[in-house]
Amino acid sequence: MTAMIHSWQDHDLHPIDVDPRPDLFHGLSKAQTRQIRRAFKSETYEDGESLPRSGVDAPFVGLVLSGVLREDRATPEGGSHLLALTFAGEAFARQSRDRAKGTLTAIGETEVLTCAYATFERLAVAIPRLRLNLLHLVQDQLAQAQYWQLLLGRKTAHERITSMLRCFHQRQGQPDEIDLAVKRADLGQLTGLKLETVSRQMRALERAGLIAMPQPSRVRIKDAATLKAETGDSSVRRAATDFRITF
Repeated sequence: MTAMIHSWQDHDLHPIDVDPRPDLFHGLSKAQTRQIRRAFKSETYEDGESLPRSGVDAPFVGLVLSGVLREDRATPEGGSHLLALTFAGEAFARQSRDRAKGTLTAIGETEVLTCAYATFERLAVAIPRLRLNLLHLVQDQLAQAQYWQLLLGRKTAHERITSMLRCFHQRQGQPDEIDLAVKRADLGQLTGLKLETVSRQMRALERAGLIAMPQPSRVRIKDAATLKAETGDSSVRRAATDFRITF
């Protein structure tokens, strides 16, 4: 699951600086937005509690109001692998039946607005633009997944960590300090790096004056412009363009 920002926080989260990401409420009136929100169900999950992924209670679309959700997938070895994080202010949508095999778990107390498939269908009949917005959301999730695969295949360890921190910084509204939400080992799963490598790269960024770490789970962004320059996104964008041309 890759997250999408919704209209209550207007930030461009795309890691390679293209057009603003899709909005579930884009082009809707205030009255239509209120109608949609009334149809969504508000639920609060405690730390470590999982959202249902199958059956009538499984959300078709959701909005995270506070807290963080993590998505994990079981590995053949019997463990689990962190696929993505969904921060407050972001939306998520189920892409396929295979995606429902993963688990969505709250990190800390997490409040979400959820909508079942049947409810969404009724809303989409009354508000046709809503279905188009959902399509854009899913397309964006797929594009983000493709970008992350390019990141893992084309970037150095340093570029992966700076890309992750910059992405988290934008997705959390560009505050002075960002919440990493998970442990270093989990960050390693997101970036395809070993725990030791993640810690080493974080310390290197701190020594360089780009970040400070007042707590293990908190990062102060001291030089956002340089952090952006260190991501290597321009070379990844060129690689993606070359792939499309030569395919």
